[in-house]
Amino acid sequence: MKELQKHIKYNSFARVYLLTGDEPYQLLQGKLLLKRALVREGDTMNFQEYKEERPNLTEIRDTAQTMPFFSEKRLIILDRTKVMKTGKDDLIALMEAVADTTVLLICEEEVDKRSRAYKWIKKNGCIREFLKKNNKEATLIRFTAQLLKRGGKQIREQDARYLVSVTGGDMFQLKNETDKLIAYPGDRPAIDRADIDAVISPELENKIFDMVAAIARADKKTALGCYRDLILLKEAPMRILYMVLRQYRILQIIYDMRACHRMADEIAQTAGIPKFFLGRYEQQLQGYTGRTLAACVETCLATETDIKTGRITDQLGVETMIAGLMERS
Repeated sequence: MKELQKHIKYNSFARVYLLTGDEPYQLLQGKLLLKRALVREGDTMNFQEYKEERPNLTEIRDTAQTMPFFSEKRLIILDRTKVMKTGKDDLIALMEAVADTTVLLICEEEVDKRSRAYKWIKKNGCIREFLKKNNKEATLIRFTAQLLKRGGKQIREQDARYLVSVTGGDMFQLKNETDKLIAYPGDRPAIDRADIDAVISPELENKIFDMVAAIARADKKTALGCYRDLILLKEAPMRILYMVLRQYRILQIIYDMRACHRMADEIAQTAGIPKFFLGRYEQQLQGYTGRTLAACVETCLATETDIKTGRITDQLGVETMIAGLMERS
């Protein structure tokens, strides 16, 4: 955020911004930060936002060349329109046509860094990337304490650390759960672990983590119980499969890199997880070897193929996969 705040402080804005990454809360905050700095609240004359896929870039280009009305700047936002994938030459033409009095803000969770559009923005505009793996535990604990303080609540550091762990370090999830925690105890100012356990909805990643841990123990009842809880929470079986596969791939990376005596920072960076989660994953690795991890990945991939080719239904396929993972050789 510091780079964006510097642009605002010195009133020196790029014509084109790209905010990207898998940390949606920070991405949203970056978007709101620029919006509040560039246009007044309720100013519909100088602000346009597009959220549908494949927006008409030719029409938007005309708007981007129009002088603002009683304002220094005009702001155009393309929010998750996938224009970085679909716009191609039309997007380049739009960005090149943006007037000095217009700011074009593109928000996309995923982008192709090899694309011409990305390279154009890198050279001529400003790119900010917000990634969950860059979240530090201390930052998330401080973020949690600040949210609760605004609601008139206090929390001990050890309980804030526990809250961070059960929400998977996701800032949106932390914001949602702290809102519940502020309301839950009434006038009582202190939030403790019992309050957290009473109101927190387990993050998908934590349920998946528990499932994989149960598989390592060959605890079929717990593993299938985790799966059925996720189904009741309306999680799609294929999403559960992808998350289980992702978990095993992370464990594989950690296992292989530890065997090569790599440093913790490098392992976390390669695995795409916050460094402070490494200990949790390494503890789970105690139930696996390199051979069994490879077998688990193969089982997940085979199940995905069977479901996509219609050999088995998704829900039955994932249940069968979980049972099969506990019989790996």
